[in-house]
Amino acid sequence: MSELTHVSRQRMNASGGDLVIITTPARLHFALIDLNGSLGRIDGSIGLAINDPHFEIIAEPANQIRVASAEYEERARTIVERLRAKYSFPGIHLQLASEIPPHSGFGSGTQLALGIAQAVNTLYNLNLSVANLARVVGRGGTSGIGITAFERGGFILDGGHRFPNQKSSFLPSSAAGSVPAPPLLLWQPFPDWELLIVIPRCTHISGETEIQLFKTLCPQPRSTAEQLSHLILLKLLPAIFEEDRHAFGSAINGVQTFGWKKVEIDAQGSILQRTLDFLRANGAVGAGVSSWGPAIFALGDNLSTLKEKTVAFLQTLPEGGTCFITNANNVGAQVKVS
Repeated sequence: MSELTHVSRQRMNASGGDLVIITTPARLHFALIDLNGSLGRIDGSIGLAINDPHFEIIAEPANQIRVASAEYEERARTIVERLRAKYSFPGIHLQLASEIPPHSGFGSGTQLALGIAQAVNTLYNLNLSVANLARVVGRGGTSGIGITAFERGGFILDGGHRFPNQKSSFLPSSAAGSVPAPPLLLWQPFPDWELLIVIPRCTHISGETEIQLFKTLCPQPRSTAEQLSHLILLKLLPAIFEEDRHAFGSAINGVQTFGWKKVEIDAQGSILQRTLDFLRANGAVGAGVSSWGPAIFALGDNLSTLKEKTVAFLQTLPEGGTCFITNANNVGAQVKVS
């Protein structure tokens, strides 16, 4: 039983006016493995939970819905309404004290939806698993990374979806319809390596733009899935188990050069590629784009120096950007009840 499920099952009914604080990780999405489907499965993902950025969601039971948020008021309200239609609770007050930047490659949609769902789950003693919550809020239609990142953190490899009888299209979660989350193939604590997160201000890919790219550029060649699977199985995964930062960085660099990850980088224009090239030329042993970006993660032997150089580099870009150092989250979301 997961820690999150255990917490929710210990809760009494919310009539006593309890306060729940949910702190979620963000996730880095390294790659979609198979957008061809010739083996009867599509998608498949590798990724990692990280401590920052994060959501801190403060929730109280109420008789109506009230949301305080800088970026997510409408979206959070929609999630609550969906949950209330299913479970008939009276309402909730939500304050998003810390927020993951939207449409930046951190999986903010899944973390927000699951964070709110877990708040409702805990306050109203619904006794639901994270998998059940994910189905209700419609997450996991493409990747299972965000769901497992929320529940357990760590490095994650999922097995995609049966094609076409389970999922019949190459579409993201937002457009895939009712598709179950993929099976978890591997969960592994990630080494305690510092990660430099770099967010140049450039295009944010989401919504109809994302859907059209999937529609027009899929299926991808079978050879792409074969090449990526080889790189993951015999370079990236051993590097994590052997805690070989340089081999891991080399594998991440390789992932950026072909297949769907190259599509994601090219969709952003030249700034993303320039930033990747800068990081590798200035001390990063590996640098990769998370999902559609623009968030980039980098590893190196001296990230403090690399960060200083990156701050100066970002000032040369037309719209600038931000960067900070974080590390892996190997425990998942945290629930505090008071």
